[in-house]
Amino acid sequence: MMKLYNSLTRTLSNLDQPVVNIYSCGPTVYNYIHIGNARPLITVDLLINYLEFNNVKVNFLQNYTDIDDKIINQALCDQKTEKEVSEFFIAAFQEDITRLQVRKADRYVPISMHIEDIINFIAALVDKGAAYAVAGNVYFAIDKYETEYGRLSNKVISELTSGARIEVDPAKRNPLDFTLWKKTTTGILFDSPWGKGRPGWHTECALLIDLYFDHQTINIHTGGIDLIFPHHENERIQYLAKNQKEIADIWLHNGHLNLDNEKMSKSLGNIIPLRQYLDEYGANSLKYLMYSTNYAQPLNITDDLIQYAINETNKIFNLLKNLNRYLGQHNLQLNLKERGENLILANDHLANNLNTPNVLTVVNNLMKTLNHQLKENNLDLIMTGDFYNIIFNLLNFNFRLPKITPEVLELLAQWETYKKEKKYDKADQIRSQLIQKDII
Repeated sequence: MMKLYNSLTRTLSNLDQPVVNIYSCGPTVYNYIHIGNARPLITVDLLINYLEFNNVKVNFLQNYTDIDDKIINQALCDQKTEKEVSEFFIAAFQEDITRLQVRKADRYVPISMHIEDIINFIAALVDKGAAYAVAGNVYFAIDKYETEYGRLSNKVISELTSGARIEVDPAKRNPLDFTLWKKTTTGILFDSPWGKGRPGWHTECALLIDLYFDHQTINIHTGGIDLIFPHHENERIQYLAKNQKEIADIWLHNGHLNLDNEKMSKSLGNIIPLRQYLDEYGANSLKYLMYSTNYAQPLNITDDLIQYAINETNKIFNLLKNLNRYLGQHNLQLNLKERGENLILANDHLANNLNTPNVLTVVNNLMKTLNHQLKENNLDLIMTGDFYNIIFNLLNFNFRLPKITPEVLELLAQWETYKKEKKYDKADQIRSQLIQKDII
């Protein structure tokens, strides 16, 4: 049974279903994503890898926020339409996550596809008295849900102050009431019962879960901790008001990513674009870097930490190449369906709130043992299979191992022969060919 830290209950919650429905907040598509945005992507990828490795079926939905003031501003700056901006950055996002080698959602939904559904969702809240219209705007009525609002973010309504990430509007009954429908004259406008405008940000995720999961409570809702208030708090309360049930059983939030001890943020300008990181350092080092700290904890990125992750992933790759070569030379096959004690241990660590630091300890211990076995020419195939499973099937690293073809086997045989005969010049020539082919 898996246990995950649940932001709503602030305890570990059990996850023990044969089918798991997951929703993850997607990007606002006005710019390239950065490595801070990659942390929830890697966390969800790890979660799904674990679940599917343990024969759990996963349904994974993610949105695109393609209606937003930031997109409007970017369009004005670039002298393009909002659609051109959003379509460009949706394509860029897909390119980036393909290179990152993380699990793609079963469905990506631009919120612009469901404006009429959003309007109906908001109208249902108005009918229930959970929302009210004023001069073309629609607001959620916080005072109807005082005992529930703030539970997710662990905030007390009386202690919340207007203005801190809260839209200030004298037309509101309560300063904390948030916008469901916004009357505006800028950007793409949509007709509604309350006049022309566009939806507020907080409704879209609640609507998509309501629509695509048939008004039911999903198993897991993921996202960065920075979204917990007000976005997730407002999302949860809308769903609760409309359906009289929780939107998600478990809220899984990953911690902040800091850059040299300062929170990484586009607004602050201290970001590393994901595609820049991948160009310079590759996807494997970023995953290792993320795994070095539990997903729920803040992670401070430094040059030293990046170099450490690069060094460690190079060690893994070198061992994999040596194992691959040994298996080819000895005509051995791995049975990856067999689970040895190391794989069972790593699997148990992931079942305990995705404890990746402990999994990396298992990896390091395995590496020491396997390197020793290679030197002794006595490889344990179960341990080797465990190593392959942990690296490729649980942690989803993307090391591309070369094929050990008959030609390669012949070169390896010649190399060994020349070394034994102390013909070092010829051995070095063969070694150069093997290095060029990335065999050694």
